[in-house]
Parts: sequence; C-alpha cells; structure tokens
Amino acid sequence: MIKLVVFDLDNVLIDTETIDEIAKIKGIEEEISDITLQAMQGKIPFETSIRQRVKKLEGISTSDIDEAMDKISLNPGAVETATELKKQGYKIAIITGSFDVIALKVKELINADYAFYNTLEVDDGKLTGEVSGPLITQNKVDVLRQLVDEIGITLDECATIGDGANDLEMIKNAKIGIAYNAKPILKENADVQINEKDLRKVLDIMADEEKITKEEVVEETTQEPETITTEEEVKETEEVNEEEVVENDEAEEETIDYSILNFQQLLQCKRTLESELTDLKNVRDKMNEETKAFRKERDELNQKLKDTLKIALDKRNTRDEINKEVHENKELRNQCNEELKKVEWNSGKKEISNIQAEINKIDKTIQTKVLDIRKENELVKRVSDLTKQLKKIQSDEEEEKTATQLKEKSELYHQKVVELSDKAQAVHEEMIEYFNKIDGIREEADGKHQDFINSRNAATAKHEEVKAKLSEIRKVNKFMDQAKSQSRGRKSEDKADNDLKEKEEAEEIFQKFKDGKKLTTDEFLLLQKYDIM
Repeated sequence: MIKLVVFDLDNVLIDTETIDEIAKIKGIEEEISDITLQAMQGKIPFETSIRQRVKKLEGISTSDIDEAMDKISLNPGAVETATELKKQGYKIAIITGSFDVIALKVKELINADYAFYNTLEVDDGKLTGEVSGPLITQNKVDVLRQLVDEIGITLDECATIGDGANDLEMIKNAKIGIAYNAKPILKENADVQINEKDLRKVLDIMADEEKITKEEVVEETTQEPETITTEEEVKETEEVNEEEVVENDEAEEETIDYSILNFQQLLQCKRTLESELTDLKNVRDKMNEETKAFRKERDELNQKLKDTLKIALDKRNTRDEINKEVHENKELRNQCNEELKKVEWNSGKKEISNIQAEINKIDKTIQTKVLDIRKENELVKRVSDLTKQLKKIQSDEEEEKTATQLKEKSELYHQKVVELSDKAQAVHEEMIEYFNKIDGIREEADGKHQDFINSRNAATAKHEEVKAKLSEIRKVNKFMDQAKSQSRGRKSEDKADNDLKEKEEAEEIFQKFKDGKKLTTDEFLLLQKYDIM
C-alpha cells in the first residue's frame, strides 16, 4: 500500500523551470534553457548542468528573485491534489534539483510533509554563482532512499511524479512511477503517464492502485437473516400452537376486557381479529416477496461486480506483461547501441573525424594569421602528412556491414518499445475504465442491499404484528373456553333440578295409579323412566 507520494517541483508542481525565471532577470534565459534542455534529455550530467547554469546567475539580487518567484503559478490541481492525498492519509514530499527560493514557498502552499532542494549561495544580497544542497551530488532516488529509511517504509510504498531525466531512477524504483507531461526518456520507463496539465489525475491513479490492492469483493460483515416465512395456517384458530406465539401479557396493552364479555360477544371479537390477521398476513407475504426481489437484484449486481473486477485485474496483468516486453526490448536496443559504438570506433570513423578537424584548424591558422616562412612550411607539411594519413585509413567493409545490421536491429527494437509502450498505455486506460465501472456497480449494489435491509426489517415488523394478532386470538379463545365451561355447568344444574322434579312427579303418578286412577301415555313413560312400577 502506498504511504508516501513524492513530487518533482519544476514543471510538475509549478508551471515553469525556476532557474529559467531567474535567468530572465539577467536576460540570459536562452543560454540557461539550452543547458536545462540537455540535462532533461539526459545528454549531460545533472551536476554539471546545475553548476554551469547557477554560475551564469552570479550577481542577481535576491529582491529581484523574490519578485520573480511571486509570479510563478502552481500547476492546475496542485493544492486540491495535495489536500486530498493528505486527507486520505498519505505523506507528501517534494524532491527537486531546484532551489530554496521557490521550494519552501511551494512546500507551504501544498502543506507538504518533506522538501529536499538545493540552496543558492548569497553574499551581500546577491547570488555568488555557487550552489549547495543534497541534489547536487546525489541522485533523487538516493535522497528518497534516505527519506524512506528515516520514516520507516520502503520504496514499494512510494509513488513518484516527475517530468525529466533526473527523475528517471526515482520513477523506476518506486512502486508507482508517474510521468507528468514528461520527456520521452521518462515516459518509456514510467508505469503511468499523465499527458495533460492537471495534477488531479494523480488522485485517479492513486484510487485505481488502492482498488487493485483491495479484495475482489468486500464480504458482508454481518450474517444475513433468512427472509421471514409464513407459519402454517391453523385449521382451527382454537388450536394455535402455544410455542409459535410468545405471550407477554404484561407488555401487551389490552384495549378490551374480554372477561366481561359473553360467548357471542367473544365470538364476534374473534371473527374481527381473524379478518385483521388475514390482512396482516397478506401484507407481510407481499413484503417478503419484495425482500426476495431486492436480494436477487443485489446478488446479481455483486456477481457483476466480481466479473468486472476480474476483467480489470486481467487488464492489469496484461499491461504488466506488455511493460515487461517493453523492458526486454529496451535492454536489447541498448545492447545494440553499445555494440554499435564499439564498431564505429574500431572502424576508424572517430580517427577520421579527429584528423579532419586538425586539418581544418591548421588551414584556418594559415589563412587568418601572419606566419614566418618556417612556421608556415611546417604547417603546410603537417597538413600534407595528415592528408596522406587520412587517405590511408580505409573503412573496414565487414565492420561497416556489422554496424548497419546493428543500426537496423536497434531501430527495430526501438520501434517495438514505442509500439508496446503505446499498447501498454491503451490497456492501462481500459483497466481504468473498468475500475470506474466498478465504482458505479458497487454503489448500485450497496443501494440494493440497503433496499433489501429496509424491506426485510419492514417484513419482520409486520410478522411481529401477525404474531401479536395470533396471541390476541389465543387470548379470546381462552375466554371463549371459559364461557363454554360456565354454560355447560349451568346446564348440568338445570338438568339435575329437572330430574328431581320429574322423579317427584313420577312418585305422585305412581300414587295416582295405586289409587286406581287412569294414567296417560306420557305418565306411563315417566314411570318407566324412573323404574317405579
């Protein structure tokens, strides 16, 4: 994971070369720019170039320099990018071969944590033409290594942004090397290129790298409860299973005192509750269906997220493989160039060039200076000898052929480097596109998951209402049972009274029979019922 982001200063954080702006004060910007360009292209060592350029600045006043520095602008997005990076927890460093007069100002503007720069020597308010600092004799990557050792991280935890040849080693050795509107030599070796003046693109690159290091899909941290399912319908409401209904009489707020109702009133209450229960179940079941639909959509989006991430990671692997080929072809090209230098030297081309240069120099001396006869004759003889020597040098045809072949191979390898670099950049941009798609899919999946949670909670709440209604029905059933029991008791007492009265009546009928009176059929049946005859 990246912990440190390192910026070059000139033409990266600011939109110019500091030394060129100082040179304008003295009117020598073209001289300075020529040396700067050679250094940025890698044609002369950076230490040599910096000392040559600073020497030409001798005598410029510090007040004029301060005024010039105040006019320098940051590149677009510099402050926003630095602010956001620090907000995300990254440390920021500036490592530049430029100077204290601008580096300290920019460090404060972007609130950088570290800054390494060179210092223009001053005497009596004017530049002395001398310069000191860590970036004179050291490469930027050496300074970076010292910094990472100091703060306890590694180069694999660094991202570097530069534009010129003096950034090359720093770019190559960091985990992420970013070429910002850079020279060709840097573009060829960078992991990523930014080819527009907008430092906010650095944020996109950092975000993409963070995504790559994350897991493919973040698993949900809480286990997902099952969707609420309907309980078995009861055949008879009186038979509601007590285990399915959790009683909590103390927590329930009774709105009806069932104890004062008769059986018919209780039956009416029960029918009302059953109707309400049916409505609640219908609503709950509909909610359950919605919950299932949300879960299905969410799962489909999560699968799409995984598939898209796989494509993005495949693109990254493809890009890395192409970059590997780029590196291999660079090595082969460089080998050809080294062999070509040896062949050209051995073939006498360098010697021919040196002899011709000496002849030209002597000719110029003879033509432009007044010489005595002896001196002139010596020079004429020297030219004659050199001319003869020049004619004797014959180009080695075999080596010439070898040189031609090496040139062709070098050009071929270079062409491959260019083509593969373009291809790697194209694949990288495709990878970025897929990672951008992932953000949208993840956001949509998160939304569906939230819909699922909300729907599930609503269904759960509705199920609790169903359970409460079942509990209420069960309570009514108990009071109905009590009412039935009381009714049966009253009927039993009435029957006993009736039996006693009938038996007394049967005794009277039997006495009537003994008295010889005539009995009716019902009276005979009553006597038989009590077995009195």
